[in-house]
Amino acid sequence: MNKLLVRMDEENLSAFLITEPHNIFYLTNCWIQGALFLTPSKKFLITSPLYGEEVKLKEKEWEVVIYHHTLEEALKVVEKETKPKRCGFESFHLSYHQYQKLKDNWGGELVPYPRLIEEIRAVKDEEEVNLIRDAWQITKSTIDFLKGELRVGVTEEQIFNKAVNYIGENSSEISFPPVVLFGGRTSLPHGRPTARGLKKDDLVLLDLGAKIKGYCADLTTTLFFENVSDKWFQIHKLVSEAQKEGMAKIKPGAKSSQIDESIRKVIEKGRYLKYFLHGSGHGVGLQVHEEPFLKSNSGTVLKEGMVLAIEPGIYLPGEGGVRLEEMVLVTKEGGEVFNDNCE
Repeated sequence: MNKLLVRMDEENLSAFLITEPHNIFYLTNCWIQGALFLTPSKKFLITSPLYGEEVKLKEKEWEVVIYHHTLEEALKVVEKETKPKRCGFESFHLSYHQYQKLKDNWGGELVPYPRLIEEIRAVKDEEEVNLIRDAWQITKSTIDFLKGELRVGVTEEQIFNKAVNYIGENSSEISFPPVVLFGGRTSLPHGRPTARGLKKDDLVLLDLGAKIKGYCADLTTTLFFENVSDKWFQIHKLVSEAQKEGMAKIKPGAKSSQIDESIRKVIEKGRYLKYFLHGSGHGVGLQVHEEPFLKSNSGTVLKEGMVLAIEPGIYLPGEGGVRLEEMVLVTKEGGEVFNDNCE
């Protein structure tokens, strides 16, 4: 909260409107349908009657405003009470229709800010890091469990269900639907599981994450079921080398684009760059994909407290793919890999 108020002061904003659900949770610890309206002296939590009793019991710091028709009507009430001259809003989340309705009935200036709170969220405090570590530990345990469930004939869907059930049984929930792919289907970066059964000498790609109290983990491993060809062994080795190169570059002050570039250079030397189809990594927190994003056009500078997922991959259409993903905390000494044995 204080970080947002400081940014508002720096930007000469007299109010800020928050509508993105994860950002609302970040500031209130409440999942609601509605909005927050913040000024230096007033804090309004605006929601429908469906959430009214819950937030009144849970949230004491915010003044709760219940709307019975539209969110815009309730916002007009708090706007009249506070009379902000310059109000920031989340332009990345607010729809064009909502913006037009707001603008038509707003007295002051509306100033767009695409990712202001996401930038604040990118730097985690100790409590947040510990929750992410707990989610990571359950995720790692789930992958270890699934390795023991692999046998000829078991289907992608069956392993998918085992992953969801295992995470649920360990006091957690999934941070996204697990990706479970066998054989040539591992070339699909975000493929959905099917009834395809596991065969001898298949590649196996597992991408999953647990969630603890809203905070996510994200891990990917690619396994060889029984034997492996030299071609795929070398591709796996190349992806692993690229990942390690990127993790070695992580430190406060490094640019996201520099991490991405270091990973791509390794894959380019192996002559597989055109088969690397996505960014090299991303932040992890309340969302499984959040700031910072490690890609060539990102100017984001890494800061102590950021939690990253580093995930290079090579995908050969119709043949198969290898993706390896590990989580790293940015510390003042550099990158602290959650898994100290990510071979």
